[in-house]
Amino acid sequence: MANRPTGKNRLQTDIHRLLTTLMQREIDDPTLLGISITRLEPSKARQGMSVFVHRMDESNPAMVVERLNKIRPHLEHELRKALPKRRFPTLRFLWDDAFDKSGTVMDLLSRIERT
Repeated sequence: MANRPTGKNRLQTDIHRLLTTLMQREIDDPTLLGISITRLEPSKARQGMSVFVHRMDESNPAMVVERLNKIRPHLEHELRKALPKRRFPTLRFLWDDAFDKSGTVMDLLSRIERT
């Protein structure tokens, strides 16, 4: 029998899925096209949730995060409508630099391989 997701995991999955859909359908800002949600992490107090985002070859991640946090109230409103019976955490968008670091590691490995 497969493990069933807990309520917390189910909420994170629902938020991730719905946010992805909202970002694809409702954001008209061209600087936010192609943004991917890489992971969600609840805060320790469980009143907030960090939403980590990334886009390949982004030269100004701070601007992307600033714009996402600016439209955050709209996204939270839409999520509350879609998930009306749940207590909803406050979102906070952050840049996920893990992908940038993995690219650096891959570059180093390529250099080692060439020597």
